[in-house]
Amino acid sequence: MSDIMAGFAGPRRLFSALSVAAATATAMTLDARAATFKHIDHSSFSLSKSPAGVDYAAMINKVEADPRVKKVTLDDVITTASPQSQGRYPLCHDTNLKAELRPTGFCWNAADDTSGEWVPQGITGSGDAAAGGTVGGRRLIAASWHYTDDKFARVSIADFSKPSKGVGYHHLLLVQPTADGNFASVENVHADGLTWVGNRLFLATGSRLQVYDLGHIWKTQTGGGHAAKVGLVADGAYARWHGWALPMVAEYRTAWAAGGKWKSCAPATGSTPCLNSISLAPDRKSLVTAEFYNAKAGGGRVVRWALDAATGLPTGKATEAFASPVWRQQGIATDGKAFYVSGDCPGAPPPNDVNNHICIHKAQPDAAPHVLTKAPPLTQNLAYWPRTGELWGLNERISSKGGKRVVFNIKP
Repeated sequence: MSDIMAGFAGPRRLFSALSVAAATATAMTLDARAATFKHIDHSSFSLSKSPAGVDYAAMINKVEADPRVKKVTLDDVITTASPQSQGRYPLCHDTNLKAELRPTGFCWNAADDTSGEWVPQGITGSGDAAAGGTVGGRRLIAASWHYTDDKFARVSIADFSKPSKGVGYHHLLLVQPTADGNFASVENVHADGLTWVGNRLFLATGSRLQVYDLGHIWKTQTGGGHAAKVGLVADGAYARWHGWALPMVAEYRTAWAAGGKWKSCAPATGSTPCLNSISLAPDRKSLVTAEFYNAKAGGGRVVRWALDAATGLPTGKATEAFASPVWRQQGIATDGKAFYVSGDCPGAPPPNDVNNHICIHKAQPDAAPHVLTKAPPLTQNLAYWPRTGELWGLNERISSKGGKRVVFNIKP
């Protein structure tokens, strides 16, 4: 069962060999599916902030007033040698990407490449964060990950400024401040999609849009008897073996239950769309989200959400929406005219590897999409950087024997 149906964060995208026969029997070309990337009514879609009484700023201030908490800058994180992981450049696995699109990128280290516990989902970076394309003079990549059963979530920030000289990256555990001046891991977060605007990271996860502020990063201890804990204990701050903790500063949802309880989003129908992918529009005036619809049909929705020009936060209003014909769409990005959608390729998946059946589709509004390129197995989210014309993506494919995960960009 997907997390969407449970009302939590996002879909499970892995398919087993048992699905091959059914997929083959029902396979059709993309043109025979719901043909166009068509406009739909968006008037009932909204994002609302957490109920009154939840004061994230006050809770964060209380945590940061504790002497056990050391607040650091993003530059501190990027330039710290330990704890740091080293990515591998250039791309170390087959990507299926067309050579004429000039694919490049990097791979995670061996442990992250092969991990079955931590799984990458969303992607963004400095090309989203700043109109100039860099943050602090660096080309940075940020990726979101979820842990087994969505028990934990994290963000990785990699320095891709001079990849031939190394791609160092750091993991930051995502946490939420508590009213008693402590902090805890975020709950039931699949970390589906991620985008970066100014100093904020926006994390799309099911019915929720969580906001994290890179102006609040906490250095945490990674060793000793409390290393597995999250929060403050007698001798310091901990984030489950992570060297850094990043606290949530706001939360929006497409649906709230009474008292701030869980309420399910509903893919493809109704007034509570799911947020399983997110990207920033090139004009920096809106966020675009997409929902995963696990059915042998198109219909997953793509929604544009306005950003307030003064605050940089969502206004709560949807300004445009589409029904996508791409089956099991995962990632969404736009160059301002066309949309790029990762999802199933046309036709039946290969019987020897049903997970290696992902394409990046290019769609104009109210027109039929076409396949731009085949993509790495189980490609998840996408991000378009207008300054450089790069389309970034990553995949989640779990392979304990050598890995198959890549972080890539192409020039569409």
